[in-house]
This record gives sequence, C-alpha cells and structure tokens, in this order.
Amino acid sequence: MSTLPERLRQETRPLHEETEQLFYTEALRNGTLSVIEYGHLLRTHLLFHQALETAIEDQSDFFREYEVETRRKTPWLVADLTRLHEVLPAYTPEIFAGWSPIALLGAAYVGEGSMLGGTFIWRLLQRNEAIQPLLEHARFYQGYGAETGNYWRSFGDFMTRQGAPDADEVVAAASQAFINYQGIFREVGPSAAR
Repeated sequence: MSTLPERLRQETRPLHEETEQLFYTEALRNGTLSVIEYGHLLRTHLLFHQALETAIEDQSDFFREYEVETRRKTPWLVADLTRLHEVLPAYTPEIFAGWSPIALLGAAYVGEGSMLGGTFIWRLLQRNEAIQPLLEHARFYQGYGAETGNYWRSFGDFMTRQGAPDADEVVAAASQAFINYQGIFREVGPSAAR
C-alpha cells in the first residue's frame, strides 16, 4: 500500500507536469524567459499563495504544527513584484473559499512543492541575461534556501499525520489545486503586467 506522499506524487504527476509546462518551463530552461513572463509567474504565485495562506489561517487549529509564519510566501512575492514595479493583482480569496482543512492540506502540498521547484528555477534564472539583473534582492524563488529539504520533510511528516486517514480527499484536493494554479496563470495573463 502506498503512503500519502507516494500517492500524491504518483496521482498528481500528470497535472504537475502540465502545470510546469504551462509555467514557461521551456523558456526557463533555455534562458529566454522575458521580464514580462517573469512578472506573470510572480503574480500567479502571489494569488495562489495569498489565498492559500488566508484559508490556512482560518483553520489554525488543524494547521497548528504547519509553522504558518515561517512558511508564508506572500510577503516575498509582494516584495519581488514591487521591485519590478508591477501592479499587484486584486486579492482573490475565493480560490480556496470553503475548502475543508483536509482539502487545504492537499493544496498546501502543491504550495510547498512550489518551493522545491523554486530552488531549481532560481538556478535557471541566474543564467538568464534578461532576468539576472533583477535578482539581486529577489526572494520568492530562493524559497527556504538551504533549509528547503528540511522544510519539505517536515511538511511531509505533518501532512501524513493529519491527512493519511483521508488520503483520497487530500489527493483529490491537490489535483484541484494544480487546476486552480493553472486557472490563475491563464486569468492573470502576461498582458496584465505593468
């Protein structure tokens, strides 16, 4: 029998890969990501994480061991977008409105996973001539820095303790969270920049 983290990795893989491709993976890899596309990514992440963090705060008893304050990404994203002179997108709390704590655990899996991917993206951004000058004070894609692996393992332990009895719901919610992420990306669009 698969563990909850194994199920999440296996069962959300198609949506995870689809999301990665949508989020300019090819341009990131070949160093052609534009400043407009970079801003688009940051705005997408801001709306996702801001809504998720707000929803998790509303379920503070369930998420007591989640380390909410140290896992907050919204301030990083606001700072990165402000340095780019980007207009911040309107807050959209409805993205996770009405989600149960168990469902939010699935969304948190997607959000915390973005920190793992972020460390890889950070290295790619360093090699992009158009983006590299913007990174001196950039924060989001650095994630938790050297502690990223520890944070991921800690989250996996927390998720297993809280979610294993309701694994089907956690997996379904993680899948929906990937779909929501894609929807945000499409809705925000690169043309909304500046």
